[in-house]
Amino acid sequence: MKQVQHLFFVVLLTVFAMTMTKAQDTPLPNISSQYLTQGNDYGAVVLKIQYANPKSHWVLDGKTLDFTQQNLYQFLDTRFENLEAAEIQQHNIKLEAPSDMPIHYLQDAYAWVQIYGNKSLHLAMYESMQPDKKQYLPLDILPFTQLEEACTYYATSTRGSNSAVEAFSTIHPNTERLTMSKKIDLSLASKKIRPEHYIPQNILHIDLREGNEIIFKGRQANPLVLGSLIQSELAANYKNSYEKAAPQNYLWINLRMNKNITYQQYAEVLVALQEAFHLYWEELAFNKFQKAYLDLDVQQRWSIQQASPKLIAQYDAIELLYIEEKLSSDTPQTWFELK
Repeated sequence: MKQVQHLFFVVLLTVFAMTMTKAQDTPLPNISSQYLTQGNDYGAVVLKIQYANPKSHWVLDGKTLDFTQQNLYQFLDTRFENLEAAEIQQHNIKLEAPSDMPIHYLQDAYAWVQIYGNKSLHLAMYESMQPDKKQYLPLDILPFTQLEEACTYYATSTRGSNSAVEAFSTIHPNTERLTMSKKIDLSLASKKIRPEHYIPQNILHIDLREGNEIIFKGRQANPLVLGSLIQSELAANYKNSYEKAAPQNYLWINLRMNKNITYQQYAEVLVALQEAFHLYWEELAFNKFQKAYLDLDVQQRWSIQQASPKLIAQYDAIELLYIEEKLSSDTPQTWFELK
């Protein structure tokens, strides 16, 4: 009898432990895509966001902390203590966040990482065919070197006498600084100038609203066909050319999001945009090399990408206002050309 009771107690503890482990796992977005990566950069810094309505918290090195810029930077400062700014920029950051989290928390994290200087986030997700295997969707963090100037302009234009950081905090709460002591040097040699270094002039906006509503060019769009719509826009803009695109022809796809849409909805749209580029690249690859895009070598893929650069943005209201009213130009220019 004692043996039966002991066995029952062991089983109960095992089930409880399994339940607790499962409960502690982050319920990541679940999407369907062949373009996720395995995320084999084991040296990448991992950021976790924990959400329990109505608040989010950081989980950094196993510690639960308030969701603030300061807590994030203290963690990153420790991890990057011995690195120069250029090395920090190249360092990948993985982000794990729950699918039901309101998107404004991701926008805050994106903005803070942008200020810190890193140039990419790898967003952890589950792929529908392998729901238990964590994979990653790369997201480029586009540069915005005039943030302080943009916030000051926004403050005087729409918010009265607020300071620059106060203006930024109206959109991204818990922000205390707009610059870093280790500045990223964008004064690159001309041969290293890439499409993302140019200031956006030709922007196609996609609006994400609550209830899975997507507005594309003023009309509601079915999420299932969004990728095809973007693919058609790429073909029209770049004229199906497989030659390197000129900067004046670059097209930025910008997501404007209601702050309460879920991370899951954002992930589905972001995947659709990524796939639109890949499908368009497939056409170019076949026309130029008579091969599938994924079968091309590194140099061939690079040449295809340069014909229609993947410029996916999520500029906030402050950045958009400054781009549209202060940085509009008939001549393409890069961010590091600004004084």
